[in-house]
Amino acid sequence: MLCAILTSLPGIAQRSVLDSVPSLETVRSRLELTPQQEAQLRPIFQKRLSELQQSQLLLQRSSTPQQKDDVLRDEQRASAAFNSLVESVLTPSQKTEWREMRSAVREKIEERNE
Repeated sequence: MLCAILTSLPGIAQRSVLDSVPSLETVRSRLELTPQQEAQLRPIFQKRLSELQQSQLLLQRSSTPQQKDDVLRDEQRASAAFNSLVESVLTPSQKTEWREMRSAVREKIEERNE
């Protein structure tokens, strides 16, 4: 799925990359974040969006399959780290809802890329 997001056509890829992470406003509303949680998550979300944009650029500039694989592998690690950081701020019930949100986003992206 990540490969499909990052390797889409440039205009679509930009939208797909940004759509792969729910907005903090959406998360705040759906998970009923406290102001403290929101303050903790804001820089995490900003960093993640920046990482996704950078990964997309690196992937577009990759000229060999190995370079693309390296970018995608790094992106997988960054995604796992992001999710761990987000979950470390959430309550158990919020974690469950967060996982459901992530699953729904993945499904939408897969449908769009079919």
